[in-house]
Amino acid sequence: MEWWPRYFGRGESEILKKVEEIAKRHATVQDHVPELLWHHTFTNPTSAVREALGVPEPSIGSRSLYILVFRKLYPITKLYGRDLFDVWRRCILCHLTLWKEGVYHRDISPGNLMWYRKNGRLIGVLNDHDLSSLANVVGPQGNECTGTVPFMALELLTKDGQQGKVKHLYRHDLESFMWGFARIRLRYRQGVLLPRRLRPLDEWATLDAIACGKKKSVFLVNPL
Repeated sequence: MEWWPRYFGRGESEILKKVEEIAKRHATVQDHVPELLWHHTFTNPTSAVREALGVPEPSIGSRSLYILVFRKLYPITKLYGRDLFDVWRRCILCHLTLWKEGVYHRDISPGNLMWYRKNGRLIGVLNDHDLSSLANVVGPQGNECTGTVPFMALELLTKDGQQGKVKHLYRHDLESFMWGFARIRLRYRQGVLLPRRLRPLDEWATLDAIACGKKKSVFLVNPL
């Protein structure tokens, strides 16, 4: 994996070091987080290029290139029935323990719920910690709006939520787990993506945050 996250001075590899420490103490986390095999952080952020080009305020929105190598994982959308529920539940238990230990994921979506097979068992993995924050670290955390819009909690898909006036709490991530499970059940059958005409909730991914929040509120009152 390689990507250009905004530069906050703390990369996912550093978050994962904290996660690994927690995994040594908690069975609900051990084996249920990505195994980082190798990583490299390039030391020249995009702000250096902008500064060299004379761009005003070059540090705003600066990004740094990270390369991470993980164990191969499989998407939760390939699962169904009891296997789907068990992997989903294990990811929730892992997330809860990490939250109690001060690691806040804040971007729960089906794309971040993975699995692999170990000794004949399916092991759920809570993946992608690049938007995570640590409780005891000064920096961007708490009120900045993070997440994948179709799965974000309704309270965060409001004007106040989008302006960072709503503190991101545990219950917001838990609600994202619920939205993610519902979306999987309504978009897939036996691990296979349904035809487009049978996936009305796909519209949510094309809407802005406020509009998506309104659609989801209507869905709760008048489901399919």
